[in-house]
Amino acid sequence: MDAKIYVMIKYNFKEDSKKIKYVLFFENKKGGRHVSMSKLYSRIRSVSIVMSLLLLLNIFSFSITKQVQAEEVGQVIPTEQRGGDTEATSVQQAVYQDDNLDSIDLNQETDNSTGGDPSIEEGTYMETVEETLTEVIEEEEIATYSVIGYIYGITEEDSVKVMLNKGTGEMVVSQDFEIGQVDFSFSNVPAGEYTLCVLINGATAVMKPIKVEDDIRVEDIHVARVFGTIIGLPEGVIASVFLKPENKDIKVMPLRVISNGDITEFTYKVMPGFYHMTIKANDFEDYIAPDVIEVGEGGVILEPIEMVFKLEILTTSLPNGAEGTTYSTELNATGGKVPLSWAITWGTLPEGLTLDTMTGVISGIPAISGDYSFIVTVTDTLGHTYSQTLNLSISNRSTGGSSGGGSGSSGINTGETNASTINTTFTDQQIKEAINLSQGTVTLFAPAGKYSLNITGEQYKLLVDSGKDMVVSMQDVNITLNPGSINLLEGDSLEFRVEGLSDVTAKELVSQSNYQLIGSIFEITVEIKSDEITQKNPLNQSVRVSLPVKSDIWLGESHNWLDVFFYNESDSNWESMQAIHNIDSQELIFITPHFSKYAVLKKPERKFTDVKGHWGEKDIELMAARGIISGYNDDSFRPNANITRAELAILLSRLLGLNEKAINTFNDVSEKDWYYESIAKAFHAGIVSGYDGGYFKPNQYVNREQMAAMISNTIENMGISLGQNDASMELFFDAGSISLWARQSVATTSAMGIVKGIISEEKIKFEPNKNATRAEATVMLARLLDIAEKAKHNL
Repeated sequence: MDAKIYVMIKYNFKEDSKKIKYVLFFENKKGGRHVSMSKLYSRIRSVSIVMSLLLLLNIFSFSITKQVQAEEVGQVIPTEQRGGDTEATSVQQAVYQDDNLDSIDLNQETDNSTGGDPSIEEGTYMETVEETLTEVIEEEEIATYSVIGYIYGITEEDSVKVMLNKGTGEMVVSQDFEIGQVDFSFSNVPAGEYTLCVLINGATAVMKPIKVEDDIRVEDIHVARVFGTIIGLPEGVIASVFLKPENKDIKVMPLRVISNGDITEFTYKVMPGFYHMTIKANDFEDYIAPDVIEVGEGGVILEPIEMVFKLEILTTSLPNGAEGTTYSTELNATGGKVPLSWAITWGTLPEGLTLDTMTGVISGIPAISGDYSFIVTVTDTLGHTYSQTLNLSISNRSTGGSSGGGSGSSGINTGETNASTINTTFTDQQIKEAINLSQGTVTLFAPAGKYSLNITGEQYKLLVDSGKDMVVSMQDVNITLNPGSINLLEGDSLEFRVEGLSDVTAKELVSQSNYQLIGSIFEITVEIKSDEITQKNPLNQSVRVSLPVKSDIWLGESHNWLDVFFYNESDSNWESMQAIHNIDSQELIFITPHFSKYAVLKKPERKFTDVKGHWGEKDIELMAARGIISGYNDDSFRPNANITRAELAILLSRLLGLNEKAINTFNDVSEKDWYYESIAKAFHAGIVSGYDGGYFKPNQYVNREQMAAMISNTIENMGISLGQNDASMELFFDAGSISLWARQSVATTSAMGIVKGIISEEKIKFEPNKNATRAEATVMLARLLDIAEKAKHNL
């Protein structure tokens, strides 16, 4: 029997596609007749059930006869293509689009000569299919229930969002309250265990476990207000207030408060109970409530909360001293709440020097020459602390002193100096002591004026076995490496050299470029020496190098135009190392797989005529200095202009440093276009995608959620962990308007601090459909660049 099975699906769009009608047809092509079976009705709540049903039908039909074929079900016709019709039919033959299908005449004759199978009676066959289909529908339908409840204690000024979350944190369903609404209602909730989460004004107010086994009404929820005031925050600063239930390890969404510059009030609504409170704000110390807060049914009023700028020691290097000569220097700090107190918390000062714990002044007459390292800690009256490792070199009377340097490591070792070779060596005992005293990194110093440092193979093995990184510090240049990056035999020795080139040579090397030399050109070399050979630059993995920059350059923003360059001997050109700027240590830090001539050079500054005073001015100038953005021929940047897809693709390509050639396949991007290569590279890297028909639409504006998606793709390309943080998106008042496909991207970029929202009507909004501006894109990419550089350099 050569036959086909037809399935007709009728959707009623007025009923939200919940009621679906199935009609099964049997057609015998050979005999030219067909059979209409009974109409089967069922309320289907999942598309997956429909697909499973059709699959089972196909399997069943094949079990009846090998000659029966199942015809593919057509697509539902969209509303706009039906002229507003409220019903759509997916069957492919128009003749069957008739509700009165059972009235179709049935020809009972069977033509065995044409291939009909008399062993299969059509009546029995239809009855079996109908019966099985009914069983499938009954077995596959998922039981669902309704969940309702009431929330008391909210006002018309409150924004309320109620969610049901699975144990994994995945949101199943949510509801935003209208003004004056106090009840919530969810239907079609599958049986299971959930967490009922209520956000009031964006902050977590309720986290309540519920079990759905039947239609339920959740016990009435009563919330009380926690009223507080914050002082010490400048106008416009956003503070995040966290209230976390006592003895519960859960993540909560904070209340975002915008400071008015004076006494800023906030009201946080939660269920009565006991809570831990923390308040965070960028560039400020976290406020942690010293006691658990008890919230009764009538709420609670908190004592005023003072926020203070982050405590930080500004002093990162000390002037060197001389044996027997009066010495005095003052340590400086910023932030915190005065008065401050100072202490040496690791290591010791040179004999003869003392630290005044109230003023932070180190003074006295050093009695013994040598190199010293110690950790100084400052504490404010609120208990905030900050520590800094400092190095101090005391020379003997004959050699004098020069400028010293700071170090981020905790290990220290002092070497013996051979004046005739200007070389520093160590004893095995000194290496062992340095390893034992270090807290993670062993630092080997060459005294001021010495440019060579030697380690024996036996000493190097001690460093390798310690499992700690090592820092070689000479001429204020710090080289950080894993000892395993160099294969050194016990009978060999390792020599590090850092030599500053003469002024004449340095001037000659830089003269052919349009850069300005800042400081010295350093030639850095590493050699393995044995009785037989000398091997240069024996690195098998990259190392981190930092070069010093004078303090006065860091006072403004001009340091943004600095970079570390290495001199390529093969073509006599300077090539950028894309160094990061560590303002704390006043260094430029870069990663390199080789040693060469390195210098800090200043690139020509470019000032835009239309960004002065703009909220994004600082980041715009930074990204211009890094070569990520460029302006127009009239020296304008046009920060408030909308950014196009082509422009954003170019910025992302530059940010990633995409150099690999790629072939463009878009119909609307040709080789003559200025953005041709960047779009091809960005598409090849998976950062951007195109539209149906092979189009990219380069001149189309990018909205904010599209930009978040592209940045999220860039983060993934960089290898930075995206994590899962859907909750971060709920910080935005208009989170419900963010498209489903963009939700994870917005959550990721928000959690990483790249996207911070727009303040509108005293609420923080994301505004996903608003066109992104050139300034917004630049600022977000500057934040991403900062995150990427810190991750790359472990800062």
